[in-house]
Amino acid sequence: MNIILAVEVTLRRRMRNSRAQMRWAGWLVRAAGVVFLLLGALASFDVALLVPGLLYLFGPELLGALRHARARRYGRVYTFTLTDENVTIRTAITNLEFTWDAVKSIRQTATTWDVRLPGGGFFVLPKEFFSPDQAAEWQAFLAGRGVVAV
Repeated sequence: MNIILAVEVTLRRRMRNSRAQMRWAGWLVRAAGVVFLLLGALASFDVALLVPGLLYLFGPELLGALRHARARRYGRVYTFTLTDENVTIRTAITNLEFTWDAVKSIRQTATTWDVRLPGGGFFVLPKEFFSPDQAAEWQAFLAGRGVVAV
């Protein structure tokens, strides 16, 4: 297998990745935001409750925006090279390479492949950047390794 994907990481994609990484914790943060907003509205629009409520309500998106601003030095294009032995991620200033044994899990969503690494590392392979041949080759690789992607 030799799949090369050039992914342009936009603010929208970074926010989507942030929501995916937070999973259910993101919904708990949003629920806390709603509670703060309701309490602030009941307390005659108390700003001390409304501001944290808005921050929590849009927490995953704000985290994605902060990550996007911080990651500008890496450039907009991330190049993923997937081989049978390893994964290489290249940006404008970095080159990260690791073996498939380092992957903790691979989860399939409707639009992405979420790859989790030990220690909380995480990267996303958008399905839209796979050609049909590459997608078939990727599926065969995952089936051959016995990776269950739900």
